[in-house]
Amino acid sequence: MYSYLDIEKIKANLEWIVNQSSANSEMPSVSDRKTIYSLLEIIQTYDGLLELIVQYGITVVDKEIIEGLSLTEEFIAKVKSNANAF
Repeated sequence: MYSYLDIEKIKANLEWIVNQSSANSEMPSVSDRKTIYSLLEIIQTYDGLLELIVQYGITVVDKEIIEGLSLTEEFIAKVKSNANAF
C-alpha cells in the first residue's frame, strides 16, 4: 500500500524528470515536448490525488491507482538508470 509520502516522492521524481528534460535541451523535439506535456498532466493528476487523500484518507487509493503508481515507479527507475548511464 502506498502512503501520502510515497505518492509525494513519486510526484517529486516526475518533476525532476521534467526539469532535467527541460534543462538538457535548448529546444526539445516535438516528441520530447509531447512527453513533457504528458508528464506534467500526470503530475497534476497526482496533485489531485494528494488533495483527495487529505480530504478523504488513504482509502481513495484503490487497486487501479496502486497499479498506476507501480507503473510510474518502474518508469522513473528506467529514466533514472538511463540518466546515470550518461
